Amino acid sequence: MANYSYTNLYVYGPQEELANLFKKLKRWTRKDERKLKTAFVCGWLGFIAEGAGIKAFDLRAGVEKFQFDGKEMLYICYTSAWGPQPTFWKAVLRKFAPACKSYYLSEESCQGLYVTNDKFRRVITADYAIPAWDSAAGCYLPSELRRSTFYTEGAMRELLSRKYGAGKSIEKLVTLARHDGLPVYEVKREA
Repeated sequence: MANYSYTNLYVYGPQEELANLFKKLKRWTRKDERKLKTAFVCGWLGFIAEGAGIKAFDLRAGVEKFQFDGKEMLYICYTSAWGPQPTFWKAVLRKFAPACKSYYLSEESCQGLYVTNDKFRRVITADYAIPAWDSAAGCYLPSELRRSTFYTEGAMRELLSRKYGAGKSIEKLVTLARHDGLPVYEVKREA
């Protein structure tokens, strides 16, 4: 069984390229009765690959949401098996929006994996994540049910200092929280 990643992808670039890409993505994923039925319905990345003329990807993934601000940012929220699929999105951007840059934040909270490609914190400022808490069940929820909460180092320090006292290093605060059963995970920054 696949471990699903929940990813927020932010694409920045010239308005014309983003508008064109947004229009294509919407067209490739719109509901069409002639399309094959998939577990991911019309948002399946396979339909995007087909529309884009890109064939070399194993795409067990589906788009939840596209948003375009009409200016400089296209937001894509999607679910994918085994990771955030950055190679696929690079291929799509190279072909249809070559002047654009993309940054993602992906979580696989069942495995405690949080990753971003924003090495220099241009867009993604999160340093830590805590999975969602279900107060009724008294447990942390896997990301299939609810997304995690993300924190910068400063926000995490402030949150944990309230419980463990000020003046401690962030490493010490995180260690204390984990010792008490609070699942605090670091966001890994990939190149």
